[in-house]
Amino acid sequence: MRCFGEVDLDCAEQMVNLSDEVDCSGGAGLSYAGQLPRLGRDEIAVKAEELLDECWDGCLPIDVEAICDYLGIAIVPVKGLREELGVEAYTAVDFKTIYVDWVEYESESARYRFSVAHELGHYVLHQMYYPCEVGSFEEWRYSASNMDYVEYQANYFAGSLLAPEIELVGALNVKFDGSFARNCWCWGRDEFRRALGDVRKLFRISEQTLARRMRDLMPGAEQFDEVAMGLGR
Repeated sequence: MRCFGEVDLDCAEQMVNLSDEVDCSGGAGLSYAGQLPRLGRDEIAVKAEELLDECWDGCLPIDVEAICDYLGIAIVPVKGLREELGVEAYTAVDFKTIYVDWVEYESESARYRFSVAHELGHYVLHQMYYPCEVGSFEEWRYSASNMDYVEYQANYFAGSLLAPEIELVGALNVKFDGSFARNCWCWGRDEFRRALGDVRKLFRISEQTLARRMRDLMPGAEQFDEVAMGLGR
């Protein structure tokens, strides 16, 4: 759900501190930072697919705000978040609120959509492993032992959520006359870039996200990274 009121950074921090406490009873499924599962790409993609199967209406671009609504997660804009903390978004300790930078929130850009999808990755993949003795989710997430791996998982989840394999490969094949792998070699640079731009707009993802997903899903697509990454230049 989108919140249309203004929230400043101090207010956001107070709301995080006053949010519902995470159950620290040590119940079934609760683990700690050192015990995070080493999920492979396919396993992360399956988690994203399961969430889409549960609450996606089948329309493109995928509505990440509707997914948050379904899960009962509020999206709250915060003025100065990027300038003060150096992040576009972060998740409250109770996993019921995603705080996003006000400018990104207002733009509803591909970057904003990826930020929300990234935080949904933390919701799906990491909330049961969040150690309760740590003061905040951000403190745990950015600890030296977790930051790279936790962020990689959330990034891969976001790409899989915004551009699912079947839909993305299908869109690329349609755009390239039935087969991307067979026909992309025949297209000129400008025509190729325009075609990828159309696919990117269909999914409302960034040039970088499209390039990464192509590299992950389509053999030989890494040869086109320079083109794909340069779509916005």
